[in-house]
Amino acid sequence: MPDMSPLIKLLNLAQKQSDDSAKNLGRLNYQHLEAERKLNLLLQYRQSYQDRLQNAIQSGMGHVEWQNFTTFINKLDNAISEQRLAVEYTENNRKTGSGEYQSCQRKLNAYATLFQRHQESENTRQKKIEQKALDEFTSNRFAHRNSNSTK
Repeated sequence: MPDMSPLIKLLNLAQKQSDDSAKNLGRLNYQHLEAERKLNLLLQYRQSYQDRLQNAIQSGMGHVEWQNFTTFINKLDNAISEQRLAVEYTENNRKTGSGEYQSCQRKLNAYATLFQRHQESENTRQKKIEQKALDEFTSNRFAHRNSNSTK
């Protein structure tokens, strides 16, 4: 039987890489969800502040108060723009991580298939050896009986 240790080592290495890639993908997914959550909070906060501005306008407000509201909304808009970039960045990282995970899975599946084929081939070879030994035993036994019966 050929030495299986190199194939087993490759299979184990591919499994470890796949596991590491899965953990990394989980981390990237979490980061993306957190970035989206922060963006949604900023958008909700901006809408809430916009509603307060509308109410203040209807109730009447001074020039300084108006400037404070608009300055704050502009800062929120800048934060929202930056957070959208962060969401886009984490989405790109997530896609890259997903591609790496899929690549690791394909490699793992390829090594597993090679290992399985080798095992099947080895089982077939072993069965042939056992069948040959059984045939020889049966043949020898038959020959031995025939030689005893002719005496």
